[in-house]
This record gives sequence, C-alpha cells and structure tokens, in this order.
Amino acid sequence: MSDKPAGWYYVGDGTLRYRDDYGWTEYYMDTKDPRAQDWPPPKPKTMLQQLREDEARRASTASPRRSSWLHRRHRSTH
Repeated sequence: MSDKPAGWYYVGDGTLRYRDDYGWTEYYMDTKDPRAQDWPPPKPKTMLQQLREDEARRASTASPRRSSWLHRRHRSTH
C-alpha cells in the first residue's frame, strides 16, 4: 500500500502523473490540458470512459445519407 493517496501529482516540467494504491502508473497529463484545469482531474479510468462515450456519440450521429451514398457509389463502379 502507498504512503500517498491515489490521485494526480505534479512531477515537474509541467507534468502531472497519476498514482494509484499500488504506486506510480504510466498515466501522465500536461498541466495545460483542459482536464487539468478542474482540480482534481478525473481518474484515468474515468477519462477513458468519457472518451469512449464521446466516440460512440459521434458514431451514432454520423450521417446515414453519406454512408448510403458511398455504398451506392461503390456498387455502381463494379
């Protein structure tokens, strides 16, 4: 178990690093990152989940006309 609580820590050169219950992780964040402006930034797992949700939202709002147009065009060239 770690002597410090889990969270983001400033490690120098404008960089934050995430420490979990087992020690330092491979997760880094620039202090200029917009997510670092709201202290404390979310946990890496939370940020990954938010990214996946944003990508799914963007994929679900993609224009169906464009994809059907590409499909028709592809069929007509063969």
